[in-house]
Amino acid sequence: MKTLLLPSLFLALAGCVAAPLPPAPVWDGAPPAETRAAKPGQDPKGVINKNGHRTDVMIPEFVAYPAARPGAPLVIVCPGGGYNILAEEHEGAEVARRINAFGGAAVVLRYRVPRRDNDKPWVVPVLDARRMLGIARARAAEWNADPQKVGILGVSAGGNLAARVAYAPAEAGAPRPDFAVMVYPAYLFEKDKPDSVLREGPDGVVPPKGVKPAPAFFAHSADDPYPAEGSMALAKLLKSLGGSAEVHVWAKGGHGWGASDRCLAARRWTDLLGEWMKDQGLLQP
Repeated sequence: MKTLLLPSLFLALAGCVAAPLPPAPVWDGAPPAETRAAKPGQDPKGVINKNGHRTDVMIPEFVAYPAARPGAPLVIVCPGGGYNILAEEHEGAEVARRINAFGGAAVVLRYRVPRRDNDKPWVVPVLDARRMLGIARARAAEWNADPQKVGILGVSAGGNLAARVAYAPAEAGAPRPDFAVMVYPAYLFEKDKPDSVLREGPDGVVPPKGVKPAPAFFAHSADDPYPAEGSMALAKLLKSLGGSAEVHVWAKGGHGWGASDRCLAARRWTDLLGEWMKDQGLLQP
């Protein structure tokens, strides 16, 4: 696999990254389907725990990272955390900064956690993410982005969320992204084993037939406990339905590396993503 962006060049580009904008609410009023209430004195926008992760989000927000130049693709970034917390630094803010560095705009979505339903933890986050898609297209120009190049990127549980927003069965007219990026997505399979099968049906991730799926990009490690076979199986299915998919699997890395220096995958996947976005016509060569 060739090196597409040397670390020194990445650091040079990083110097051009603009500061993020202040957090803004996803919903104008009370978020729909909310079942939790903040304790006295608790910030309903989230509590930062001892590990630096955000949890107890009852009022979802987003943080925009505008592109340096107009017409850029816009990526909605969904951090992971098992639908219980948001690892919003190395799976959120740093991802957004790397997207800025190669010319894209980004929005980090602080969707609602922890799980409102242990069996279907994605239901409320999907509402937040779909709402974010509408906001992104409406406000893309403010962030130097193209409203016809709005994608969703998710990491771990956020990768499951991205897959659901992009491909899972939904009501007619539900907003879909123009492309989807899934980084070691969790819960794609019925069981977390390499020989399992994709979740199907109304609560699954298998797209309905008859609609060409959006282009997809996957990054995974072969030794991840959430098997890379899930990414490969979904990619194969999307291709069978007339879509396209690019899959990168590294031999080592485990789970949870995000955008960091922890392993080769963590250092390289955003370089490969930028090249893929050029191939897709989303970024200027």
